[in-house]
Amino acid sequence: MKEIMTNIVEVTVFRDGARIIRMGRTELGLGEQIVKVTGITRYAEQDSFRVKGKGNAILRGIDVKQVSRSYEPEGNIKELYDKLKELEKERAVIEDRLQLQRTREERMNVVLNQFSSEFGKWFSVGETPMDQMTRMEKTGSELLRESRKTIRQLETELEKIDTEIAALHDNINRFQGQRRTETVNEVFVSLYAKESTQLELEITYQLRMASWHPTYDIDIGDETSSIKRICVVRNQTLENWENIALIVSTASAQPVEAVRPNPFYVDVYSPRDYRRISSRSSAAPAERMKKEMDYDDVAEGLMMMEPEEEPMPEIMEDYAHASETLGGITVYSVPGEVSIPADNDPHPITLTLEEFESRRLHFWNASAMAEVVAQDEITNGNAVLLPGNVKVYAAGDFIGETYLDLKAPHEKFRLGTRIAYDVKAEKKLVEKDTEKAGITRGKQKRGYKYSLEIHNFGKQEIAIKVVDVIPHSNSEKITVELTEPSLQIQKEELGVIEWETKIRESAEFNITYSYEVEWERGVVIRPPLP
Repeated sequence: MKEIMTNIVEVTVFRDGARIIRMGRTELGLGEQIVKVTGITRYAEQDSFRVKGKGNAILRGIDVKQVSRSYEPEGNIKELYDKLKELEKERAVIEDRLQLQRTREERMNVVLNQFSSEFGKWFSVGETPMDQMTRMEKTGSELLRESRKTIRQLETELEKIDTEIAALHDNINRFQGQRRTETVNEVFVSLYAKESTQLELEITYQLRMASWHPTYDIDIGDETSSIKRICVVRNQTLENWENIALIVSTASAQPVEAVRPNPFYVDVYSPRDYRRISSRSSAAPAERMKKEMDYDDVAEGLMMMEPEEEPMPEIMEDYAHASETLGGITVYSVPGEVSIPADNDPHPITLTLEEFESRRLHFWNASAMAEVVAQDEITNGNAVLLPGNVKVYAAGDFIGETYLDLKAPHEKFRLGTRIAYDVKAEKKLVEKDTEKAGITRGKQKRGYKYSLEIHNFGKQEIAIKVVDVIPHSNSEKITVELTEPSLQIQKEELGVIEWETKIRESAEFNITYSYEVEWERGVVIRPPLP
């Protein structure tokens, strides 16, 4: 049996897994040989190992085994335990002496207190002289002083021993922490060498403890927008990927199933009880933008200054080569060599930078918005955009973050919702016809006329969608009639009116429309009309 060392040379990262390729070289003699490859992470799936290579040999088969190895720390832990026992014995002796001194001090205080309380009786009957009291107090004070001094010394010694014991415990815990058990996979490759030959083995296996998720930087322009695809790789395989060829695939290691349909039976419902069942509906998820910032146009005509030295060239960024495989799966080959340690930290890697068609749109809801907002409609390219977080820029300036859902090739989507400070809009009530509020054919009628004024202060023509709302009747007793507005209506549904138009630079545009509401006498309209 011959053991060879292998290195990871290529990693293909899937969205929830990875495929690893290891390579190693050795020399084989004539005859049957078994080559052992060790050091492969325990997370490798044992049924995923594949072996191929180069050399004048015949591959007989492979066998995969999982083994555990224990690593003992260097040094002798017995010495630490012996030292700990000695210190604990010394500590017990000091505690006994300390307890003895404290008991002695308590008894001395009891004797002195009792002598002081009884001395007056003895002195009054002449059984003891006064100097006896003085000698007793002097002797008692000396004994108490000596006892307290001894207690302080013993407490100091006890503190030192406790410090040494704590240090020993730390060393023992550190020593025991160095003892570890590692589980690895070992691959045994059976070969028949036709002659003495150089052998180059390539071992491929898959695992689940690696993944990546996409994130995007989108820079919005006037007619085109650039999208930078970034993959964030996590390596939890216990194997460091050093100087490898990295391939990022949009494929998933999860199994996919084609679900067969089941018959859909319907029958007559017979209610058994009339309890009221309440249901809750969840709001549909929507792409949301954080608060965006406005940015000023770059001023032109800056003062020209002669450079003192030749400017340094900008750093060139190399992007991955993308190719499409079966089922629309995209594979990105990252240029150069990449190193990703097994630390479970996110490691961002730039994949591609693409230019997509885009156009700027403006939107104003006259019934609910005081300001016009701008959005950019981007047309996706030939590849799928996977769900991920997006940082949105406009001419290089950061304006906000959002989340991008799955976008199919050539699908249109909108990003960069922000206030359009160069467009001003106002809704004005031109006329409210109260003259017709009287009785007409037994009915009441009220008319309204509005003007929607939009002013483009920008230097470019804009496309804008304007939306407004008029009353919509759900009753036959109330009718609403809309007269032809000044601009042709693009869409009207349930009282929601939409117009689309273009406004030239530094120009003003007005939309006027009117409607009448007629209802039978005695009918109360809810909510009340404006």
